[in-house]
Amino acid sequence: MNEGGEHNFLRSLRHNRAAAFRKEIVPYFRYVFQSGFGLLASAVLFAFIIWYVDFIKAVPANWPIKPVAIIVLALVAIITPLRTYFQPADTVFLLPLESRLLSSYIKPIVRTAMWANVMRMMIVWAIVIPIYLRSPATSVLLDSHPIGILTIGLAIIAGGNVYGAWRERQPASQLWRTALRIIRWLLTIAMIAAILLKSLWIAVIFIVLSISLLFLLWSVPKRHALPWERLVEDERSARHRWMAFLSWFVDVQSEGAKATRRRWIAWLGDRVPFEQKYAWKFLYTKTFLRSETFGAYIRWLFVAGFVMVVVDNEIALLVCYGIALIVAGMQLGELGRVRFVETVDTLPISPDGRLPAAASVARVAGLCAAGVLAIVMVLAQLKFEQIEWLIATIIVGFVWTGWLVPRKIAKRTMDDED
Repeated sequence: MNEGGEHNFLRSLRHNRAAAFRKEIVPYFRYVFQSGFGLLASAVLFAFIIWYVDFIKAVPANWPIKPVAIIVLALVAIITPLRTYFQPADTVFLLPLESRLLSSYIKPIVRTAMWANVMRMMIVWAIVIPIYLRSPATSVLLDSHPIGILTIGLAIIAGGNVYGAWRERQPASQLWRTALRIIRWLLTIAMIAAILLKSLWIAVIFIVLSISLLFLLWSVPKRHALPWERLVEDERSARHRWMAFLSWFVDVQSEGAKATRRRWIAWLGDRVPFEQKYAWKFLYTKTFLRSETFGAYIRWLFVAGFVMVVVDNEIALLVCYGIALIVAGMQLGELGRVRFVETVDTLPISPDGRLPAAASVARVAGLCAAGVLAIVMVLAQLKFEQIEWLIATIIVGFVWTGWLVPRKIAKRTMDDED
């Protein structure tokens, strides 16, 4: 195959795999919208628009625009999905084309991801700008911070983060990959803070120095030109997240999940009594704490808690609390779909206790989330005027996570799992 033929083959392969993935998941969205999720998302969107329009009419003088803008814009820049659609067999069959893959396959993917991240940043920045212009804390900066210059700077930071995420995948050492990622995150937060709050010439110098430091650090560790295993694992994780989301609404083909050690929390599984009648509970506790579902669950609770701290409106707080627990309940529903290895059937434990054990673990996790978020909600608005609505919302949250979600899991059947 000549050079032009290889380029066309790889280009066609990338487009065909992306199209095949879309063709695989798009039909499921009909069930997602039929489930009421579309109605809920629309209601949330309209509620946000109404709140936003009212909010920008009179931005409170004490509203923390600076930390909120920095954190929100930094999150947009840092979250950099990079879909390669690589499959395990590619490490064998595409290996002879490795050098061509970098220019004809990976480079277009990185470039597309960079533009996508820039567009996301521009959308979020367009939402932040009216608050930035009207807030007393930042309106004084307008003379020295032209909006056009800020927009260009944020676009560069957003696109650069995608390139940085690609370079972080190349080091052979996991320690280096983690360190580079953390450094990029910290520098991104610092660069956004500098461009929003400091004088422009200081911000420009700091951004140039930060980018130079990153390029220097990227060149230090030993690295793979094409990190096959990392890219295959990232693609598997991305597919699993999509399928896990869709499985909240419809039965989909299961994707294998990778266990994470999480020593900081996995020890809780060892607190389950080491007795035969608690065997299923032990298995579900360990599986949940080391699963990707738990990681998504914790991240969602952190995001929900942050939003509740920032929101300065009682009704909005109650709505955030409700939405947070609805989504958390959907995530906990994954416990009812856990598939163990076939050899688990040889264990001397009754299969009848399997789903009740899953429900028990979901109940504990759900009640913990409901309790923690209730505390966050109360502390975020110490002087609640509508106390009866606060109490009612918290009670409904505990009923949802402590009874309805576990009940739904426990009532599943093996036919549902299959």
